[in-house]
Amino acid sequence: MDAEFEETLRSLGENNFDVRFAENKSTVREIVLGAVSKGMIVGIGDSATVRQIEIEDNLKKRSIRVLNPFTKELTRDSSQTVKRDNISRKIFLADVLLVGTNAVTKDGKLVNIDAVGNRVASMIFGPRKVFVIAGKNKIVKNVDEAMHTIKNVIAPFHAKTKRFPTPCAQTGKCSDCKAPKRICSVTTILEKKPWRTDVTVILVNEDLGLGWSETWPKQRIGKIKAAYEKVTWVFASAKVS
Repeated sequence: MDAEFEETLRSLGENNFDVRFAENKSTVREIVLGAVSKGMIVGIGDSATVRQIEIEDNLKKRSIRVLNPFTKELTRDSSQTVKRDNISRKIFLADVLLVGTNAVTKDGKLVNIDAVGNRVASMIFGPRKVFVIAGKNKIVKNVDEAMHTIKNVIAPFHAKTKRFPTPCAQTGKCSDCKAPKRICSVTTILEKKPWRTDVTVILVNEDLGLGWSETWPKQRIGKIKAAYEKVTWVFASAKVS
């Protein structure tokens, strides 16, 4: 574990988050499965990181009800929009939420940007227990660097992969657009753990989800992109009506 990782873990703890270190995806599954039991309801936020953990089948085998509005079946069929929205609202009453984060700052803040807001809203209040899972590639220096990375690295590649008709999908950079399908609509910064929500941040010693610095080796960036594309598909809502 390098100094940056240790500093981030320490800062998250000082900001009142419960913090866990996971060496790999298998360890993440062990942590989560150890906290859930039969009869619980687990909600899943739209997260490449959570999909990469491959935990949903493990939960279902334990007779745990899983609320996931972001399956291929639901998101690739425009006629399922109402059903998907209803599932998203039910997640606020789930026992547990599994979700990723766009960035974790070294001083212990969680920074996120959403198109709809259901992901970040349920991170803050609703589910009694929230697990925020973040790979080491999500660690950034501060909020300013987090915003730059989200708007000029994560969002453009996300929009391009899902074929959203936004300027950043074409240029690779944020232009603070007014596009109808703009994906940067809601910004949240969890500076401390919310009072009434039990939040555990699991920092994983692997690259997961989207996030990188332009200064990193091309090979590492390429692996992050390829791993993301493997678990990502085009939403029906990406099309302009």
